[in-house]
Amino acid sequence: MASVARRMLYPAAVVAAFLAASPPLLADGTHQAATPPSASHGSGQSSGRPGLNTVLIEASRARRQVHRRASRFVASVTVRYLHDSLPRWNQPMCPLVAGLPRADGEYILTRITQIASAAGAPLAGERCKPNLYIVATQQPDLLLEKWWNRDPLMYNECNGLGGIERFVHSKRPVRVWYNTAADDAGGQRRPPTSLDAPSVGVNLGPTQGCISSGGGTQGLSQVIVIIDLRQVATLRIGALADYVSMLGLAQIRLTSPPAAPSILTLFEAQSHPAAALTRWDRALLYALYHTSQDIGWDGLLQVSRIKNSMTSQLISPHASKR
Repeated sequence: MASVARRMLYPAAVVAAFLAASPPLLADGTHQAATPPSASHGSGQSSGRPGLNTVLIEASRARRQVHRRASRFVASVTVRYLHDSLPRWNQPMCPLVAGLPRADGEYILTRITQIASAAGAPLAGERCKPNLYIVATQQPDLLLEKWWNRDPLMYNECNGLGGIERFVHSKRPVRVWYNTAADDAGGQRRPPTSLDAPSVGVNLGPTQGCISSGGGTQGLSQVIVIIDLRQVATLRIGALADYVSMLGLAQIRLTSPPAAPSILTLFEAQSHPAAALTRWDRALLYALYHTSQDIGWDGLLQVSRIKNSMTSQLISPHASKR
């Protein structure tokens, strides 16, 4: 894995050179266990069927509570278009990190690989073309403006030009842009548009796709994560790596607070925000990559399966070890 990291790291000097020359650069819903019948009845009383019924009722109630919270969590943090499936990496993911000290960049690459492997996301080999770009800079707006001027087709227009402008001029410490590609009715990936970024010697890759005609399979084709170094100077690299990994593995909604403990609260105004992936985060990523997207016309079925999978993981005594 070290060889992968070495191939895909770009130092801060490259980002600085880009800005000067103007080419583009490229923590949980467990329920208290039911009180055993022997604890609530005298020792001479039977603890037979009524006690068993009580346990079953409590277990069912606990599952319903976790399922409701999982439903709210999925709705609060994911992005879904019409009846399409939830976007995920269907083609092998190939991350690139630029603008960070070598040790920090290698740590983030290693962490992304670990989290992706645990979730079941496809990973590319050593000599791969980047499609997950993680770029750190002191001047994110200027970087993105110059990048956009050089490659005006680098963004899909799912949310119009306004969505692009909001991304380019975002005030978030870490911002993210998703390009997706839809499969056609026959399950084939539509031909993408390729963009060249000669300043760092890599190709941006496909940028076509956003909303299909309904019930389509959505895959992430390119994800751009921009880190504002001015706002993360005091942040531990482990927390940043987990946050970036969550953004890079699923199309995440950052405009609403998560409905369960999540690394996505890292930059929220909370007294104790999560500083690492939580059980809820891990359960979502695992469910996303272990539920079929080939479910016909209605993507609601996939979302329902994701919620059920998350519930089973979260009530399992082994969930925290996954």
